[in-house]
Amino acid sequence: MYKTIKPFFDIVFAAIGIIFLLPIILFITIGLYFANNGKPFFIQPRPGKNCKVFRIIKFKTMNDKKDASGNLLPDSERLTTIGKFVRKTSLDEIPQLLNVLKGDMSIVGPRPLLTDYVHLYDAFQNQRHNVKPGITGWAQVNGRNAISWDKKFELDVYYVNNISFWLDVKILFLTVKKVIKSEGISAKDVATIEPFSSLPEIYLIGAGGHCKVVVDVLESEKKYSIRKILDDNPKADSLYTYTIEKLENVHILKDKKCIISIGDNYIREKIASRLNTNYVMTIHSSAVVSKFAKIGEGTQIMATAVVNPEAIIGKHCIINTGAIIEHDCVLGDYVHISPNATLGGNVIVGEFTQVGIGATVIQSITIGKNVVIGAGTVIIEDIPDNAVVVGVPGKIIKYKEA
Repeated sequence: MYKTIKPFFDIVFAAIGIIFLLPIILFITIGLYFANNGKPFFIQPRPGKNCKVFRIIKFKTMNDKKDASGNLLPDSERLTTIGKFVRKTSLDEIPQLLNVLKGDMSIVGPRPLLTDYVHLYDAFQNQRHNVKPGITGWAQVNGRNAISWDKKFELDVYYVNNISFWLDVKILFLTVKKVIKSEGISAKDVATIEPFSSLPEIYLIGAGGHCKVVVDVLESEKKYSIRKILDDNPKADSLYTYTIEKLENVHILKDKKCIISIGDNYIREKIASRLNTNYVMTIHSSAVVSKFAKIGEGTQIMATAVVNPEAIIGKHCIINTGAIIEHDCVLGDYVHISPNATLGGNVIVGEFTQVGIGATVIQSITIGKNVVIGAGTVIIEDIPDNAVVVGVPGKIIKYKEA
């Protein structure tokens, strides 16, 4: 019943809103006319109900300044002084009342996104187009641009499937509250909002040198979009938000896809055991990994590494750049194989072991847990638990308990 009369309410409220806000509309139009070289309005195609394209109208908060190559400057550099105020107070949305009068939009509904995104939506996300888009919506009052795209779609679809008069009333009251507090206007550390990607979002835990290598792996795979990097020592001016010591309280990671981008075996284990999240395995596009190998969750395989058939690699391992894991090797959990190290066939490596840069382990060797093997060492006999091994090519110099 409410869905039938909702368009009538939209037209009535839009007409009343335009009449009531007319002095403000005129004042802002004049201000933006001079700030934006005679262009007070922003008009852009947007997908509406059933993906039918219409032209949305908003107040123009950014100028059109370009760099030497003719490309638009970043959003933060194009926001005008009056534009910042208009965005902060959400007054830039007022002209959309005209879209409501035309029947393209509703007062309340999922926000109309860019037409470029439509082909990226899956079936669940595309449900947001089952109703008219709105000036405000359930996602807007639950975080707006400060929440992830996944959460935004979840909230939009919830609204589509639960439209009611009282839900619209609740959204309108919460909108007023959000506008007064200027909450959720932008995503963190950006002037507007990050572009939407159809790739699932992933969070990286750790922001040191190893993190940069993991970022390279993720960018080569093109399977995930990095949402946030969580650091154990965040700087005030960085994009890192949460400290590792407090991660057990970070609900943002619950059921999210994550990678622990920290090289230390014991820190990886400490974090992995504390967080309720989903750890994913990543493989650089230049690595060669047999389809007959078995690889555990959270394991990271770097550029040009080789993993041969029947190898079994545990969870949260690191197979670094150029490393070779021959056939039938078995690696425990939290093992770190450094760049260009080679493990011969049928090698067994215990958990938490570190194999140094360029080290070689001949075939059919068993290495215990918590072992550290130095760079360039050649292992020619079995190594017990908790040993530190250093050597030169051809023989072991010594090993001792750590």
